[in-house]
Amino acid sequence: MSLILPEQDIGIPCQFNHQNPPEFMVLSGNKIAIFYCKECLTKQTLPNNAISISKAKYVMKQKKLSSFKIASHLYENQIQQIEKLAKELNQLKTYLFQQIDQSIQTINLWIQQLELEQSNEKLFDYKTLVQLLHQNNEECELQELIRLEQKIFDCNYTFHKKITLHLKDFSNLDQFQQCQQILNQCIDVSELNKHITKQKEFEFNLTKVYQNFPNTRILLGNFDQIDYNIQNHLQNWRNYHLNTEEIAYFYQDMSKNHNFLSLLFPNFFSSQYFIQSARLNPLERNEIIKNEKMKKQLIENCQMYLCYQGVQLAENKIIIQDIKQFNKYRNDQKNKQGLQRVISSLSVLNQRKNALLIIAFTKENDFYYQDTFINYDLLQEEGNKDENALKFQDVKQYYLQQDLMEEQWATFKILTNQNLDL
Repeated sequence: MSLILPEQDIGIPCQFNHQNPPEFMVLSGNKIAIFYCKECLTKQTLPNNAISISKAKYVMKQKKLSSFKIASHLYENQIQQIEKLAKELNQLKTYLFQQIDQSIQTINLWIQQLELEQSNEKLFDYKTLVQLLHQNNEECELQELIRLEQKIFDCNYTFHKKITLHLKDFSNLDQFQQCQQILNQCIDVSELNKHITKQKEFEFNLTKVYQNFPNTRILLGNFDQIDYNIQNHLQNWRNYHLNTEEIAYFYQDMSKNHNFLSLLFPNFFSSQYFIQSARLNPLERNEIIKNEKMKKQLIENCQMYLCYQGVQLAENKIIIQDIKQFNKYRNDQKNKQGLQRVISSLSVLNQRKNALLIIAFTKENDFYYQDTFINYDLLQEEGNKDENALKFQDVKQYYLQQDLMEEQWATFKILTNQNLDL
């Protein structure tokens, strides 16, 4: 048997219910999918972490193929067991004609029900499968095993009760014992419990990863530690337009609470804004720089912060898009410290190019460049031939907290795309 693919397209409208089919999608922090069509893209910019619908459909199809393979195996095994039971019951038909006949009818209904459920597994439902996109293959397969085992158990349990009732008066017959054994095997939950235990182990191991690498949790889209208003802006800031109420609230929320900076922009400093945040560690840094999803989220965070400044990244240059907001931003002293964290985070997480674009902008617009941001500029080790160019050793304290500066791994390599030697 093969998958039954829907005749229509994905069948899910874009966020504004336009007539055009969606072409891209983004999974928000709470795993809700946001879809973008052609008309959406004429009014807003596509987020960096968006994926095309064609790619999403391909991934969903692969996950469904894997799930269907599991379903086929499980259902075939169950059907074989029930067919064996039917054979055993036929051997007893001479002695238990009426009761066995009823049992066989129930058995046939049982098989039909399992076959129907197996057939239903061929149906391709985008609305269900889109929830699996954020899961890795191991987690997805485990979840499907549990779902299918539970579904089969529920069906088996219903028919088990019916057949046991038919045969209860003859349970002392030796011939019936093998039938009872097969019946009991059909409601054996040992495999289901094994999968549930494995899922708990998976969740436990994931928790341990988050404990050891807490910043990866945020960069993988889990924003529950972040203020609700900032979470909302992370999903919608690209939809805001100049001189609107929405962007005014955005500027206000971003200005009054800087806790989000330490969460969205991890670096080698403990946060002065949010003590519950965790300082980046070198092992965690090595994990982040090689993960494409975390890279995209970091860039998305950066572009949202630039929007708060009243500027935007246009190709390889940062330009002012809201001069009033930029002037307000530059006059607030705490924004200098916030921008230092952003630049430091980008620099040590393999986004040095974007960090240097921001630094160039501070120089061009005389925003604390000479007294602060010059220390983050291109270094001699990075190819700066200017006679006044600084070395990493001169500016080490701008990237590393004091207690980390003598660590073996605390070298210029933190500003590159290379793993740190530990």
